[in-house]
Amino acid sequence: MPFKRISIGAEPLQTVDDADAFVAGDMVREGADFAILPIIRCNEEEVMNWGHFEPEDLVIKSADNSYCLLGATSSWDSDYKYTETVVGIQAEYAGYTGLKGVVTSAIGNKVPAFGRLLYSILAKESSPKVYVRVCLSDENAWQKWNRVRVMCNHSPQLQVLLELDPSTEKAVDMKQWMAEPVHIVVLPESMFTKNAGGYPVLPRQHQATVAAWMDYDIAFVIQTTDAGSGLGDRIRYLRHLGQSQPERSVQNSASDEYRDILQVPLQPLMDHLESATYETFEQDEPKYAHYEEAMVRAIGDVAARLKRRIVLMVVGAGRGPLVSRALRAARRLEADVHVIALEKNPNAMVELQRKNATLWLNKVEVIYGDMRNKQFVEKADIL
Repeated sequence: MPFKRISIGAEPLQTVDDADAFVAGDMVREGADFAILPIIRCNEEEVMNWGHFEPEDLVIKSADNSYCLLGATSSWDSDYKYTETVVGIQAEYAGYTGLKGVVTSAIGNKVPAFGRLLYSILAKESSPKVYVRVCLSDENAWQKWNRVRVMCNHSPQLQVLLELDPSTEKAVDMKQWMAEPVHIVVLPESMFTKNAGGYPVLPRQHQATVAAWMDYDIAFVIQTTDAGSGLGDRIRYLRHLGQSQPERSVQNSASDEYRDILQVPLQPLMDHLESATYETFEQDEPKYAHYEEAMVRAIGDVAARLKRRIVLMVVGAGRGPLVSRALRAARRLEADVHVIALEKNPNAMVELQRKNATLWLNKVEVIYGDMRNKQFVEKADIL
């Protein structure tokens, strides 16, 4: 299965006066999919003097390009006494214009105040998604993030924008962060070097870190001090790096829509599962391979003891993947095995009967019933 197209954005560090002009110019010309731009360009005191934004205060002046913009708020770690009010006004404006979300400043040393402000923003019904900027150059980054996340009651609107550390000289183990709701990974401009041809590339240690994230459904952002100088080359390089990765496995692709999502527990004893649910189970190839190996060992052990035909029952057979594995295990040992498939889902029974006629050559006894109260003449040797 081919690798998914990577979404790559730009975060200009130079002054941007007008978001619409940046989108129509630098962003489109350099091939970025979206951009992180500051919401305002005035200072906090000016906002408080007016109580609202004036057009000249804003970088993002309209909702015209909201579909491809994230709004960066002013500092959350300021000593200005009205910081919380000013940041709150920016978050409300982001919600009004329909931005994809707002990006906070990095979590500083005032973690309780940061968490309190974030909670107040997320508590509003019209709150946009909030991307908390977490810098890996901060050795206490995860502890700060975790404290803020807990203060906000693990809000699903709260996500991580992870800024990599360009100074590290070896690949960073990202396993801890891959368990967090990271949706954007930021690559500082200084992470890139130039190859012999003069084109930007990532050193090996950073390549390994970035490649580890490419199997996840996240976006990348490249910071740039001059969008017209090399940003397009960095974006093309990152896309090339993505296309150079090994093809994604069927198992990884199948799990994408379930990643980082709380799901309602399945109740197969109470409800009849849908075919799509069975199909999701069946894409876990390693699981069924291990089941087959376990059945090979069980059949071998039982056959050595009983010296007769073995009765193997698959109760709750679903669409039959374990039945197929049981038959394969019996063939591998050339053992005399009578396979019984029991299923209480009348819809899945149709699939079992079809497979028995076409795939299993009627070698399976397919029975409709509930494992909790079904009585059998033959008892199972292997269940």
